[in-house]
Amino acid sequence: MVRIGVIGTKWGLMHVGAFRAAGAELTALCGRSPDNTREVAAREGIPLATTDVRELCAAVDAVVVASPDSLHAAHVETALESGRAVLCEKPLTRTAAEARTLLARARTATRPSAVNFPYRMLPPLRGLKAWLAERPVRHLVLTLRNGFVADDGTTSGPLLGASGDWGGVSHVLDAALWLAGASPVWVQASLSGRPVHTAALHVGLSSGAVLVLTHAASPEPGIHGGWTLLGRGWEAGFSGGYVPSRGGWCVSPVRGFEHGEWRDVAPGVEPRPGEREPWAQAHVEVARRFLGLLRGEARDGLATLEDGATVQDILAAAMTSEQEGRRVHLEPRPGA
Repeated sequence: MVRIGVIGTKWGLMHVGAFRAAGAELTALCGRSPDNTREVAAREGIPLATTDVRELCAAVDAVVVASPDSLHAAHVETALESGRAVLCEKPLTRTAAEARTLLARARTATRPSAVNFPYRMLPPLRGLKAWLAERPVRHLVLTLRNGFVADDGTTSGPLLGASGDWGGVSHVLDAALWLAGASPVWVQASLSGRPVHTAALHVGLSSGAVLVLTHAASPEPGIHGGWTLLGRGWEAGFSGGYVPSRGGWCVSPVRGFEHGEWRDVAPGVEPRPGEREPWAQAHVEVARRFLGLLRGEARDGLATLEDGATVQDILAAAMTSEQEGRRVHLEPRPGA
């Protein structure tokens, strides 16, 4: 049985449950507070509780990095240097520069790595991805209302906030690129707020498609997004997000219009009694595929570190575009 170590005693618990459900052995837990880490490890039945990342790495086969976002880069690098497979919570890093450093290190690593982007595992999106296999995407139009990013009214501090991705925009960008099957080549953006709480992004893709994303933060809890994808003679769409009043993630059925009629593309998901909440189940699917990756199986949608770095490239380009008032062209990374 694969031995898993988790760095992070808060969101890391989502991964503890997910990997257990996927059949892994949870061997070690790492946190910043010795007392809290011991308490959480005892409650979860995890043998080793430590504040030393290297001690955790020595006790496991694979590492899940779910520490505070500002520590992701250092913890992923330590895991790779220790010769361990690593799954990093999004965002991979807070900056594009950090991501480039990690990619260079990962290219010499002997064990696989991945980034946790659970949107890819939600059944409606997987159904849509399959439907798109023979339907090239020409345009994507996305709207996102995010209740997890607050405008504090200050004029200082990082544009991208503490998370480095406006509190979850990385999820949406990665899912859009994955659905389109293309990489970004240019970005033009208009941003406001510190951290960014309203944004309009246009992202040109290698396929010739254009991704249009509008984002707005609000004090209302939860997340809601609307997705429309357009191709030659067809369109498809859905909506959904985290709905606190309904106890979790709700995504509508995906509907498509083609040959003069609307049709069902993929069923939706919502919390149901006796079933694992959809977002939690998506994490189980990530865990299963990561364990499969360790056995030499295909990724089956599991995001790479390259994917995580690509998202940070877009966000960095968006900031440059806002600050300089121009379209920013993305340069291919060495080895990409």
